[in-house]
Amino acid sequence: MGKRIGKFGLVNYVEHPTNKQYRVFSFDTKFEADLFEKGLTENKVWFERDEEDHKESTLHLFAIKEREFEKAQRVNFSVSADTRNKIIPNVFLRYLLILTVLGVIILALIGYSRS
Repeated sequence: MGKRIGKFGLVNYVEHPTNKQYRVFSFDTKFEADLFEKGLTENKVWFERDEEDHKESTLHLFAIKEREFEKAQRVNFSVSADTRNKIIPNVFLRYLLILTVLGVIILALIGYSRS
């Protein structure tokens, strides 16, 4: 993960540091930023785009008016869903984990019902 704005980096947006009428969204990659820009344009959300250079990467920034934050947040969720990595990328291991957890739950229910 690259550089995040904000105190803890848990979300990719903060209030604008000098103008409280705006929220600033940040993206680590140009691909994510371009997807976000496309979504904002499709939803007719006004924005300003900028870039900040950091030591190892470029941070892509978007200023959104506070009154349009909900629309922008929906676009942000969509971008996140489209670009996130799977926790377990291997399909076989993913389903093996699901089956193992289901097996443990079934065994627990059987043990509980016999006591």
